[in-house]
Amino acid sequence: MAHRLLVNVIFTGASVFGRAFTEAYKQAAKASAAGGAAAGPAKTTSAGGISVDESLKILGIDRKDLNLAKLEDKYKYLFEVNSKEKGNSFYLQSKIYYAMDNLKKELEYLEKVKSEKENV
Repeated sequence: MAHRLLVNVIFTGASVFGRAFTEAYKQAAKASAAGGAAAGPAKTTSAGGISVDESLKILGIDRKDLNLAKLEDKYKYLFEVNSKEKGNSFYLQSKIYYAMDNLKKELEYLEKVKSEKENV
């Protein structure tokens, strides 16, 4: 008798969990599809999860002063100052790297848009 009750509880719990899981997956898929379609091509974060504005703050560059030479100068300086060999953190170096990477991608994107505008 106890075995039957135990098996019944296990199967009931598994079916409830299965239904809840499939419903949650459907909702997540629907939200993902709706969010992607509504937002359009969003280019706000890089692989490091840093926005362009945050990248500018990390490297201490104004948006109007953004150019490749200034970006590389700031990156080299901050990366060197925060090196692990000098007793600073790898975390800060990672933030600086991702900020530089994100801003380089942003510069490439802006150049691409500018060249497309000139060609039209």
